[in-house]
Amino acid sequence: MAHTVFVTGATGMIGEALVPLLARRNDVRAIFALTHTSEYTGSLCKVTPVRGDVTAGPDLGMAPESSREILDRTNVIVHAAANTRFSASLDEARTVNLEGTNNLLAFASRCQRLKAFAALSTVHVAGKRTGLIREEELDHTSGFVNSYERSKYEAELLLRESMSALPISVLRLSTVLGSTTGEIRRMAAIHHALRLYYNSLAPMIPGQPDSLVDLIAVDYAAAVVEHFAVEDFMAGRTFHICGSENALTLARLLELTREAFLLYRPSWRKRAIEMPAIVDLPTFDLFARSVEEVGDDILRSSVAIIKHFVPQLVYSKVFSDVECARSLQMKGVLKPSVLEFYPQVVRWLVESGWGDHKPLAGGAGT
Repeated sequence: MAHTVFVTGATGMIGEALVPLLARRNDVRAIFALTHTSEYTGSLCKVTPVRGDVTAGPDLGMAPESSREILDRTNVIVHAAANTRFSASLDEARTVNLEGTNNLLAFASRCQRLKAFAALSTVHVAGKRTGLIREEELDHTSGFVNSYERSKYEAELLLRESMSALPISVLRLSTVLGSTTGEIRRMAAIHHALRLYYNSLAPMIPGQPDSLVDLIAVDYAAAVVEHFAVEDFMAGRTFHICGSENALTLARLLELTREAFLLYRPSWRKRAIEMPAIVDLPTFDLFARSVEEVGDDILRSSVAIIKHFVPQLVYSKVFSDVECARSLQMKGVLKPSVLEFYPQVVRWLVESGWGDHKPLAGGAGT
């Protein structure tokens, strides 16, 4: 079957990596790439950029002629648009993540050819739960660390309600770090947190030494989304796109980071920067409040960056991806080892000055 794919969030972290993969497929004849504030800058082969906004009602803020054409032709929707700012207020997060999803569901209900609706979510809809988190699980009353988690949880409830009427699958991603080559196209909170560590502005991190940190490469994430959206779509199912058994303990992650800093910026050794102390949440909260009240501007800004997401480290989890792995095994898609790509990401950050300029060609930094 030939596919016409409508991708929301086409210029976001996942959308930007996904659209070229879709365009290379022989069974994809056209892609409508919905963009909001950013211009689509990729190849236009098979791709038609469309201006719109998922928060702007059931026509998604598109011009009427664009809306009619997409409704007439689309048989696959990939919903990747989201407000991923951990510091966003609940109203801000809900506007995009919940109301935007509701608008897209209304739009999808008018797509007469629709065969697949792949909605991207996050494994952190598990919120403050701990222990093993299975793909089919959703409902809980454990609470959430930030508004992003809560709004995506509420969006999943909405998606589940709509599964009886529409062919919907939910794809939950864990923390997307960078590509397997190390390159980062878009900075996220975790990259800023690493910069704080590099500059000795993160003296403490909440959690336990054995708290698990689940990280994935963006090219792997995009390849798996492509697989489930157009190759092995399964309506009514939820899959975890995550590291699972590859997750690192917090203590090991901090050690790996320090080792990479020393390897790729040997002069960093002279600064004798200690690894952040791993503390309990009340201690970290007290530190954050003290900095907000009396800290200097640099330290206050540093804490503001991390305080909305690092508390998740206190609630250690193992994300099961059994069902996802079973489907990928048949295709031969291999999960990259975080032990291999994480140091390359740190190298890219260090050598590029956290994206301020291009990475140095070859060799370690000085």
